[in-house]
Amino acid sequence: MRINQIEYPTSPEECNPENDNVDVFVTLEDGRKYTFVVATPNNVFWCMDNEGVDYHFGDPMIFVKRLTRENIERALQAIVEEEGGRWLNIYG
Repeated sequence: MRINQIEYPTSPEECNPENDNVDVFVTLEDGRKYTFVVATPNNVFWCMDNEGVDYHFGDPMIFVKRLTRENIERALQAIVEEEGGRWLNIYG
């Protein structure tokens, strides 16, 4: 399976590359559409501190070391391609 289009409601360049998250819309070549949250690990710690808790859960995030278009797109391609799309079924 291949990615046909990646859309960013908020540009990654507007985010803190070390501590932030961004929504990403992905359209596959067969027309299926997915929404993912891509975040840095530091952002999860910030969210916990901000909420005053020592845990975090919710929809699974895709983690990248730095929030850049290149890292995001590389991670999304891996989600779609690795292990026959297994991760797409888990995250999507």
